[in-house]
Amino acid sequence: MFTMKQLESLSQLSSPLLTAYVRASPIEASLHGPVHEYMTWLRNESRPIAENLSPTQKELFLKQLDRVAEFLRQREPHERSCVIFAGPSVLEIVSLQSEVQNELHWGKPALTQLVWIASEHRPYGIVVVDHAGARFFQYWLGEMIEYEEKKFAIDISQWKKNELGHIVEGVPKSRLGTIPAGGRGAQRDVFKKRLESQYARLCRETTQQAVNLYKSEDLAAVFLVGPDKLIRPIEAKFPRSFRKPIMLFDQDLARVAPLELRKHLEPQIADWERKHEAELVTAVTSEERGAVVGFDETLALLQKGKIRTLVLARGLDVTLRQCVQCGWTDRSADPVCSFCGSERRTVTLRDVLPDLARRYDVKIEVVSDWAAKRWKEAEGMAAWLRQPNPRRKKDGARLACRRA
Repeated sequence: MFTMKQLESLSQLSSPLLTAYVRASPIEASLHGPVHEYMTWLRNESRPIAENLSPTQKELFLKQLDRVAEFLRQREPHERSCVIFAGPSVLEIVSLQSEVQNELHWGKPALTQLVWIASEHRPYGIVVVDHAGARFFQYWLGEMIEYEEKKFAIDISQWKKNELGHIVEGVPKSRLGTIPAGGRGAQRDVFKKRLESQYARLCRETTQQAVNLYKSEDLAAVFLVGPDKLIRPIEAKFPRSFRKPIMLFDQDLARVAPLELRKHLEPQIADWERKHEAELVTAVTSEERGAVVGFDETLALLQKGKIRTLVLARGLDVTLRQCVQCGWTDRSADPVCSFCGSERRTVTLRDVLPDLARRYDVKIEVVSDWAAKRWKEAEGMAAWLRQPNPRRKKDGARLACRRA
């Protein structure tokens, strides 16, 4: 399962290397013949790249191209797509259950498509609970992976058998002469309180295990699935520092297989996504303070380091001009940069936005077009602003001086 965390390690792979995005689901492969399709595509795409390289670079490029071709010849695809990073000391394969556009790049790792996939489809944490234990999953793009399971062991070894024996199945009944005042009703109350105390401890442990498992993941939300009397105490124990939405699903699914569990939960996840996207768009486009709406202003503030979270309509793409020297990017048709006077090149939003987001540490939220009722006035882009930071302000001033 590919996650946003992997982007950091992939971005640090040694250059030059060959990056190949290959779309080929098992169904397509069986119908059309994977070897022929892959080889034809590689040959067509690699020719213009090789023609523009120096003799030394061309030799390196063709060697990695052969490695990729050999991998594809031997590959039996079980995924919709894969991304291959091939260099003299590198061969990294990322398998995906989503379709990509076939692309071939030489030089630095080409991560644009992976960034968009990770931004548009964030994973979910799922904790499924019953009285026997808790199972921990991660769900992303139709794939559910089980991480671990926590068994709920109720320890009654320290409880007095003569008080609880007639209640707990399998424990010898106490003699009538030892029943304390208050009768068996009092015994049941004692047992119930001790049992509740045990489950309270187990709920705390389950919450801590979930926090440890998911705290470093860029999750869209965490789903707690199980009887209401178990999942509510678990929800209540999540610390405030765990800033991910937590959704409750009151249904006993703890013993079903992962495939069946996925079928039950996918409609719930889709429903949550629709509501979340609609709320997100309404919030960012209606706030008077702390938000900005509109393509040009949002893009400018992003490059000044003032954006915290960017909200985009899915599929949004715009032709832009970018300075080859300082990198300033906007929709102006001017052939030279207004900041440094250097030449500008034509780029697209989808190509440059991932690098801009990484450079300025901006989170990207992507929403469906139907969720954005007010997207027309926002031109498909809006954002939340950062809180004022004296140090960031100084850095911005230095950047402005350099551009001037």
